[in-house]
Formats: sequence, structure tokens, C-alpha cells
Amino acid sequence: MSTDSAGQPFAGRELRESGFADDRGDSDPRVLQALRALQAQPGNEREAALLQTLAGTRLIVPVVTAPGGAQVWHHGGGDEDEHPAGGSGAGAGHHETPPPEVSGGAEMATVVLTAPDGRRALPVFTGVETMKVWDESARPVPVQALDVARSSIEDGCDTMLLDLDSPHAAALRLSHVWALAQERTWQPGHADQVVRLAVAEAAQGLAGLVRAEVEDGSQLHGPGVLRLVLLLRAGLSHEEVDHIVHSMGEALARDPEVRIRVDDLAVVVHQAEAAAPNLAN
Repeated sequence: MSTDSAGQPFAGRELRESGFADDRGDSDPRVLQALRALQAQPGNEREAALLQTLAGTRLIVPVVTAPGGAQVWHHGGGDEDEHPAGGSGAGAGHHETPPPEVSGGAEMATVVLTAPDGRRALPVFTGVETMKVWDESARPVPVQALDVARSSIEDGCDTMLLDLDSPHAAALRLSHVWALAQERTWQPGHADQVVRLAVAEAAQGLAGLVRAEVEDGSQLHGPGVLRLVLLLRAGLSHEEVDHIVHSMGEALARDPEVRIRVDDLAVVVHQAEAAAPNLAN
């Protein structure tokens, strides 16, 4: 069973319909507004606003009829997207739908979209009408957003895809999904104090490393990328530089909190102009 970063299991991951007897299946206009704003101007602030709006709202999870004995089949008429997890981040627009993988052995099952590289994404929708655009035959199951996020993590999904095949479609990356599941405010990696502290701790004691700085890498490297700038003492050999870079990367990769708060990492190496304390900014 999947757990949160503290090792506690998520409870109530089942997709339950209780509590939505009066739900008409309409999209929440606040969520649609946040999605359209993000589509018009992608960026960390719009991503944070979307996540804040989604917290506490209801989403629609599509379930489909599982053909007897079949585990994978083609859905829709588009070509497979090699990056369904939203290589362009939460501001991603239209997504061609890759083949869905049926999860579970019941007659009605949830759908997981799997990319050629093995990444898995859970399609979810703001309302019934947007779901019907994607698949008219799917049955809508209303679920709280935090429960959908927890279920997504349980199913090993890297991404939640919101309103596929709509003009305002968006991809929630892993850091977004974990923030929803843990009911905490999402922050980009460079602004997250947990990440900054982890970088500072990883930098301690590395000979030749003058300073480690964290920056927003979304503009240069893509949405969700943390830019780690390492300022190194002049005169280091290639082996010494490689050791510092690999040591920093491995230390951050081992930290479970960093793994769920940073979607990707870009490391940049510069020669420091002057000696300075070995810390992170």
C-alpha cells in the first residue's frame, strides 16, 4: 500500500459515490476559470492558483466497461502522445489520448493512460459534459479531489490529466498530485523551504563546492524543473566536478520529501569568482 512521505498509509482510497446524491455533474466554474487562466498564461502562480482552487472540490473519474479478458485496448482516433504526462507541465493544452490500461478486474473499471516510456496518468474531469467529450460511453463517478489524488498515487500514476480533449486541458504533475493528496499548499521547488533545506544539507562537506543555489528552471528547462546551480572552486579536475554533481544528485534523490516536491532537476555548474560559505540559497 502506498503511503505519504512520512510512511503513513493513505486511507479511503476507494472511489466512492457517497455524499454526491444532489450532484448534477456540472463543472465548478472556479476550476474552469483557473484552468483557462493557466492555459492563457502558464506559470507557477497560475499553477498554485489552480491547485488552491481544486482543494476541496469534486472531480469526475470515468469508469468504463472492461471487455472480458482484455487488459489493454485502443481508445479514440488520435495518434499516441509520447508525453501524456504533460511535457509542457500543468499548462499543457490538447492531449492525444494514448491507449488506456484497464485497472482492476471488475466489469466497470477506472482507466489509466500509459505512455511508451512507462509513465502512467489518470484522466479526470471537472464535469460530466467534459468527460463525455472524451468518451461518451464512460460512466461518471464523483470523487473529492484529494481522494482522486490519493488513488492516483496508489495506482502508480505520475500525472492527473484534467479535462482531456478540451481547450483548457491541463496536466497535474507529481508534485501537484502529492500536494493535493497531503492537503498542503503547493509551491514550486525553488520556493519550497523543505527543498531548500535539503539542498543546503546535501551541500555540506563537499570539498570544492563553494555554494549551491536553487532557481526557478521552468522558463529555461520546462515546467516543474528545479535549476540547481553549483558554484565550484577554480582548478577542480573533471573527476572532482563529477563527484560533486553526482553526490548532490544522489543526496536529493534519496530524500523522499524532495522526490515528491520536485518534478525534475537541471544541474548547472559555474566557477565561483570568490570563496564563500558552503550553503544553499
